[in-house]
Amino acid sequence: MFGIIVADKNSLSSDETAKYDAYHCGLCKALRDVGGTKAKAVLSYDMTFLYILLSGLYEDEPEGSSFYCSTHPLSKHYCFSGDIASYMAEMSVLMTYTRMVCDSCSSGSNEQKFINSLSGTVKQIEEKYPSQAEVCKKSIVSICDSARRNAENEQLAACRVGEIFGTALLMRKDELEHDLYDVGFYLGKFYFLMGAHLSRTNDKYAGIYNPLIIKEEKDPAGYESAIRANLKSLIHEAEKSLERLPVKHDVTILKNVLESGVWQKYNSSNEKVHKQLKGAHHFFI
Repeated sequence: MFGIIVADKNSLSSDETAKYDAYHCGLCKALRDVGGTKAKAVLSYDMTFLYILLSGLYEDEPEGSSFYCSTHPLSKHYCFSGDIASYMAEMSVLMTYTRMVCDSCSSGSNEQKFINSLSGTVKQIEEKYPSQAEVCKKSIVSICDSARRNAENEQLAACRVGEIFGTALLMRKDELEHDLYDVGFYLGKFYFLMGAHLSRTNDKYAGIYNPLIIKEEKDPAGYESAIRANLKSLIHEAEKSLERLPVKHDVTILKNVLESGVWQKYNSSNEKVHKQLKGAHHFFI
């Protein structure tokens, strides 16, 4: 599921929103440069957050320019570019490829044509970044094995996704890598568990592997409070790791994402459920 690690734009200033959009557009442009037009399909705000974080650590200020694009051809769009944008584009392709292969194990999803279309680009990225590639390959084996066994332990798959996110942030070997990895690890676990939580009903009806389905069936009364406590704990750990990093700019955007942005889909889902319950109650009265 894309679009979990996103900004709460209602709480950003107009200047902050413009910068956030410039990072996102920059990542989109970099994806096209890395893998052609088809690679733009893997664009996500989740990876935009990682881009902003690395930029805040390794750039005094990101370089920007305006350009026309095929998605928005009528006016120029301002975007950031540079080595970090290119790196995050490569990680976006590698991580999305990994997710799609895992999805094909757990749901039998028919995305093989798109997977094959990325394989050439992915092979080049794997050769360029063997450490990140190795983590992704091990995760595919582990998650596909869990799906075949219909494993109940959601933490196993969550940890694999956490390792992918953590390793993706290790663009450089330096003194920041421990805390950077931790931000990615906890955020990746959150990403997996939040996605599994939000999609569990649809997954159940579609017969897609989702360990949280089993968890909820075993303890329907305690499930909601348990998953929320787990999610809050993971974000808290990510925030603590972020605070230890010497981020030079756009800290407000990063904090906005972790403090409120990541909860938007969760809150929206709860509101929808409450409205449905209220409507059902009113009907039976």
